[in-house]
Amino acid sequence: MFKIVKPIIFTSIASLITFAAYAEGEKPYQLTDGKISANAIEGWKTYNGGGCGACHGKGGKGGVGPNLGQSVTTKLSKADFVNIVANGKSGTLMRPNKTNKRVMDNMDNLYAYLVARGNDVLGPGNLIKMPLGK
Repeated sequence: MFKIVKPIIFTSIASLITFAAYAEGEKPYQLTDGKISANAIEGWKTYNGGGCGACHGKGGKGGVGPNLGQSVTTKLSKADFVNIVANGKSGTLMRPNKTNKRVMDNMDNLYAYLVARGNDVLGPGNLIKMPLGK
């Protein structure tokens, strides 16, 4: 049991530290010369490859599940986001992803992508073809 709990605690502590940095005005993504940072593009790939869009819609704009861009920029701390993605949300269709290596390994990237969506920096489309715009 200790081996299972230890990584979850580390993830939560790291998430809290990371969220504190974002709360001070820093964003988890960067814009350089009109292009979004590689971490946000990796987050977009994780979102699409992880099956998130089946419930949260194209680009996380909402569907059966809530609008994730809006949620991460107005309602959820990063720690809350990480907890829900990893452990699911009781009473909803949100399933746990703690055994989904792709999602767990790219949690920061996924968060960066969704924050960029919530800040209206990125549209819901294909980031490889059209990296910016609504």
